Amino acid sequence: MKHILLAFNFLVFAGFSLFNAEAQTYFTTSSSSLGEPTIVPSEYRVVDVDVDALKQMLSIAPYETEVSPKNSTSIINLPMPDGSFESFSFVNSPVMAPELAAKFPEIQVYLGQGIDNPSSTVRFDLTPQGFHAMILKTGESIFIDPFNPGDLHHCISYTKSSFYANNTTDGWSCGVEENSDLTTPPASKNGGKEVLRMGPQNSPQFKASQQATSNGTTLRTYRLALACTGEYASYHGGTTLGALSAMNTTMARVNGVFERDVCLRMVIIANNEDIIYLNGSSDPYTNSNGSAMLSQNQNTCNSVIGSSNYDIGHVFSTGGGGIASLQSPCYSNYKARGVTGRYQPVGDPFDIDYVAHEIGHQWGANHTQNNSCNRASNAAYEPGSASTIMGYAGICSPNLQNNSDDHFHNKSINEMISFTVNGYGNTCDSPTSTGNSVPTVNAGEGGMYIPASTPFELTAIGSDSNGDQITYNWEQYDLGPATASNDYTLTNPSGNQPIFRSWSSSESPTRTFPRTADLVNNTTTIGEHLPTYTRDLQFKCSVRDNVAGGGAFNDDAVSFSVYGFAGPFKILSPQGGSLTGGSETIITWDVAGTNAYPINCFQVDILMSTDGGYTFDTVLLENTANNGEAIVSLPNITSYQTRFKVKGSGSIFFDISNINTALIYSSGVEGCTDLEACNFDEEATTDDGSCEYADPGFDCDGNVTCPEDVNNNGVIDVGDVLAVLGDFGCTSSCESDVNGDGVVTVVDILLLLSSFGQACP
Repeated sequence: MKHILLAFNFLVFAGFSLFNAEAQTYFTTSSSSLGEPTIVPSEYRVVDVDVDALKQMLSIAPYETEVSPKNSTSIINLPMPDGSFESFSFVNSPVMAPELAAKFPEIQVYLGQGIDNPSSTVRFDLTPQGFHAMILKTGESIFIDPFNPGDLHHCISYTKSSFYANNTTDGWSCGVEENSDLTTPPASKNGGKEVLRMGPQNSPQFKASQQATSNGTTLRTYRLALACTGEYASYHGGTTLGALSAMNTTMARVNGVFERDVCLRMVIIANNEDIIYLNGSSDPYTNSNGSAMLSQNQNTCNSVIGSSNYDIGHVFSTGGGGIASLQSPCYSNYKARGVTGRYQPVGDPFDIDYVAHEIGHQWGANHTQNNSCNRASNAAYEPGSASTIMGYAGICSPNLQNNSDDHFHNKSINEMISFTVNGYGNTCDSPTSTGNSVPTVNAGEGGMYIPASTPFELTAIGSDSNGDQITYNWEQYDLGPATASNDYTLTNPSGNQPIFRSWSSSESPTRTFPRTADLVNNTTTIGEHLPTYTRDLQFKCSVRDNVAGGGAFNDDAVSFSVYGFAGPFKILSPQGGSLTGGSETIITWDVAGTNAYPINCFQVDILMSTDGGYTFDTVLLENTANNGEAIVSLPNITSYQTRFKVKGSGSIFFDISNINTALIYSSGVEGCTDLEACNFDEEATTDDGSCEYADPGFDCDGNVTCPEDVNNNGVIDVGDVLAVLGDFGCTSSCESDVNGDGVVTVVDILLLLSSFGQACP
């Protein structure tokens, strides 16, 4: 008993200490008047940084080679824009080779996994330029940056949307050319002769690898030769340390996305300072000419670094836009053909919209936009200018939005998996096992018809054997004609053209088309256009397990058809007004041909929402005839945000009422009104004497209510302790089995002690 109590006291103390460790923070909301920061989002939070304490804490963080971020005992609380903090367990995870990191110990990069939100990951760094972080999370990414470059003591925390609410794109362009530079790197050595590889659209290797849809058991690490022009270095202070600090911040963020989506990492090479140029007039680059810099960077990296000493090369500049060679890493004369230039080479636009985009080309990803600008016909799965990294968001109309969301489209991921896992990209990587399992996903059965101009919803079933928090991303997967040049609002599609945009991943396995907010508010979002004519639709559901430093990915597809001569299926009533709780009402809807061939939906389900149509948790009727009218019984509650939903039973199409209906609680409903009764009726207002109660010592389901009271005297006391000790070690027919697991062990004693001295209810 003494040993048990000592162990219990130790656990309490350890838990208390852990709690205090988790509660520490090195960031506090600032009260200083600092003026305007360099990066100016529409809304942001200014925080003071206790940099000395932060450095001390970071210095003892374990390395990723010692423990995974999820299992690390190092914890950091990062400031959110809304004034809260989120906790992350983290490790030291450099994006530089050890030799380079040893030369520049002032630059430290870390990798973390969310504790409060397990699907969140973070890449953060502390350099002479300040503290930076990019938090990838469901809904919206968060950024933390120095108030001004080089300010170690003050930061701003802001959302991605706040940044773009105050900042627009700058006319940047990607000079990628699908039919020239991107399609002609040599594939292999054959009998001593260098053979030119076919373009990816025609490559047998490319076609075969379209089967690859899962990834994540192996992290593929590549050596990155990252050069810069003198102008880029000048922007970051004109020193090697300044330029390399900025490069680390960018590549930490870029790696954060590639690690999560493709299980791929790029590490800056050991002698990278040899290709950091500080003088724009004497460097080997034409800073404002991306096309010229393609060959200049290839020549520079091969001559200065040596072709055998790196796997992928890229150059940063302050002009010239972006251009890259498709599927170029590992090829000796093409692997450094990647350029990114922007007049402000910092922040999310540079790191994600541009650098991740151009490097994505190098790893095999084509453009995904379906407009007229630099369209790749074999990958144009996104309407308009697209919204994912490999699109042209904000660059070429019709635009869905002004910037890229920080995830890759399913097509892009599959293209990069094709090259790095099954293609030539697996010839120069350093693979390591992640110990991670690939999640599973089932997109459901397809093959059905749905009516035109009618909302629908898709639900996947996913799981992860490691218990990781998976997220779901439903994306349309149809290729069709390019968007017409005059279709500025994307409301006049043709053929199987993509009509639904990609959104950021969600922890919900269900996506509604169009999105729920538009249905509730009767609005339309560009890139969310219901099909109006007979056509086919295919969707892929991508699942990510969001493991920091090496995420796993899987997908599944479902396809079905739209019948243009049926629909729109829609609710006719109730639409507004008020109804009495506890009463019956009639729901009417326009069947619109959905109960005939080829849709053949003969029954519907009717549901109710009390939050204005965002969730429908109350089922009023199931499998009732799809004849346009049904009587339902309403719950006796008050809700001024009542909406109704009629959905095809076993199908995916539905409609909701357009406006709220008031549901008013009604008195005079008979039933059991005693909260203690087993048959308490929450809708009853008048007791009818029908209440039923549990037997003493048992609950309504027949379970013992106080199992710790072994001797049944109403109090948990010494007698119970002695009874359990007397039965200790029992393995069958145990009278003193407190927790009901069939044996009497220390667990039973601890449960009893936790309630010692209490009276049974």
